[in-house]
Amino acid sequence: MNRHILLAEIMHESNTFNRIPTVRADFDARYYLTGDAVADTLRDTNTEICGVLEAARDYGWKVTHPLAASASPSGPMAGKDWEDVKQIILAPLRAGEKFDAVFLVLHGSMVVQTCDDAEGQLLAAVRALTGPDVPIVATLDMHANVSVQMVENATMMMAYRTYPHVDQYIRGQHMMSLLKRVLNENLRVENHFVRKPMMDAANHGQTGEGPMLGLLEMADRMEAHPDVLCASIQIGFPWSDVADIGPSVLISGIASGHDTCRKCAAELMEAVWETRHTTQLDFATPDDAISEALNGKTGDKPLILADFADNPAGGAYGDSPNLLRAMLEAGLENAAYATISDPVAVALAADAGVGQTVALNLGGHGAPSITPPLAINAQVIRLTDGGFICDGPMWEGVHFSMGKTAVVRVAGIEIVISSVPVAVMDKQVFFSVGIDPASKTTIGLKSRNHFRAAYEPLARQVMLVDAGGIASMKLASLPFQKIPRPIWPLDAV
Repeated sequence: MNRHILLAEIMHESNTFNRIPTVRADFDARYYLTGDAVADTLRDTNTEICGVLEAARDYGWKVTHPLAASASPSGPMAGKDWEDVKQIILAPLRAGEKFDAVFLVLHGSMVVQTCDDAEGQLLAAVRALTGPDVPIVATLDMHANVSVQMVENATMMMAYRTYPHVDQYIRGQHMMSLLKRVLNENLRVENHFVRKPMMDAANHGQTGEGPMLGLLEMADRMEAHPDVLCASIQIGFPWSDVADIGPSVLISGIASGHDTCRKCAAELMEAVWETRHTTQLDFATPDDAISEALNGKTGDKPLILADFADNPAGGAYGDSPNLLRAMLEAGLENAAYATISDPVAVALAADAGVGQTVALNLGGHGAPSITPPLAINAQVIRLTDGGFICDGPMWEGVHFSMGKTAVVRVAGIEIVISSVPVAVMDKQVFFSVGIDPASKTTIGLKSRNHFRAAYEPLARQVMLVDAGGIASMKLASLPFQKIPRPIWPLDAV
């Protein structure tokens, strides 16, 4: 049967401790697409949108796609820009177009200056326009802070199952298969939602190894039951001071299987709760990292030092030079670091020109009390526009931009300075500026786990380093005010 669905994406993860608001222009570093540009640009990419569009084509369904927008994690979105985004998504419904279903691609941890539960607000607005009978489904990032308002207004929601997140396309396709079944069989779906008082779990959801794999196997067994459509585990996003913080479980099932689905939700959440002590809270210091780096020899595979406490993928400023400072003070040779976000430094390097030496007061502007600027004299070795297409596997085929970018050299270290905060998830961060990461003895980069899919295969060792920043796992150091208390690990629970 021919169907007509409304498809829209608004993807943003908000660190409420980042004091710089996210605005419309910040989406340009990834994408902000309307109308025909949605399908034209995201075709052949590892994205939910691509998965949904290909499934719709196979089903013979018509798709209206007013907006697909994704921005790097950062501070809460400006209220006016959020209202503009909502209007674009809601416009086809307000114009009276009839849809058999609505498919939203969301993060699940989006905060705006005027609302702590942006996605719940959006889902409620969509539901008010569709009425109670039109299915509304959504895909979520694994690190969603899911609210009751989201659950009450969605027919089904489904989180990623990989971290690094390499299954966006797969999850888009899978949700479409469930939506097709709901529509064709006219199923009545119930959601069973459970959360416990915790801020993180299962080692933040890492799926290369660890307890998350066992939780997903448990979810698989539940989904094999005929009454269960989807067993979704959300690990949550701990750097967001909101009432709905933390890991949760959502079981979407056939209404006639109410008791089975309720039991599954309780059992799965209890299993998530039991993994809380596997979550790593203490990490290597810069001194630890340097001690290991000094063991490196010419010809070794690179040691990867992940500067995760200032990770832009956690909404941090991405401008801390603390780990880089330690690398320079140790006199490391054949090393590289990416990225320090500092548009002023990029401009100074560009004014000086390739081959020239420039004095820079690098980074440290977002949180100078914990990540002060670094004074260096550096040789400018390359200037670029900062654009690249991801090799993947995460975001494969998607165009990213670092903004105007400079590569400078100080002693034995090449430093990538970007104009916008960039989490290093793809090797093209280095390749696009003329650096072969596999040739380096030591690499420092801003990331927590997403880098692993691309970089772990070329590394001799990986170390997560807490060099200070607003995405540190030292959660007690952050000024939470809105989260429910008591809550693990801040309190005895």
